[in-house]
Amino acid sequence: MSSMNSLPRIVEPVQRWKRFGDKQLFLPNHVVALLRPKPKQSPHLATFAVPLQFNKLDLRDYLHHAYGVETTAIRSFINQPKPERKNKTGPWYRPRAQKMMIAELVKPFVWPEPVKDEEALKPWDHAMYQKLQKDRRAQEKKQKDPKKVPLRNKFAVPDDVKSVSQQARELLRKAKGLKVKEKGLKVEGKEEGKRGEVKDE
Repeated sequence: MSSMNSLPRIVEPVQRWKRFGDKQLFLPNHVVALLRPKPKQSPHLATFAVPLQFNKLDLRDYLHHAYGVETTAIRSFINQPKPERKNKTGPWYRPRAQKMMIAELVKPFVWPEPVKDEEALKPWDHAMYQKLQKDRRAQEKKQKDPKKVPLRNKFAVPDDVKSVSQQARELLRKAKGLKVKEKGLKVEGKEEGKRGEVKDE
């Protein structure tokens, strides 16, 4: 008769992905962004942009406690951007690196299709967003090329500035009885050693 000690012992596998950290963070100061996958990427893989000081255990704990998402494996890598030059003539510098992590999810996650209907995007001011993005890109393009930056005297004078100038002329006319030209005032400055002196012609 065999004893209980002679029976084969069944060893349970160690659930290493079930061990979580004990440190509690109530006001985290990091940003974790979920990126849209590539066209042929598996729905079981999710790509995240994380801070440089983040490690795999941090992302695993973050997904589990914040969203209840279980992961089986996590891979990380750092994207080193190419060196750039400020204003095409300035010194060379390397932009800040970006750390990426790819998590293997237990349950697949499929991104929804992007909304292409302009009418459905009206409540979120999508047209205004596109206009701001277009103006921002145009401004950045001008700043990168110094030859395309217009001089100050080439800018059009806004209507509110013209209105304020007209009101100032009217006040001077009433207060001092000066005959001010409609074209504007001449201010004597550095040549005479005086600032802010209005010259009546």
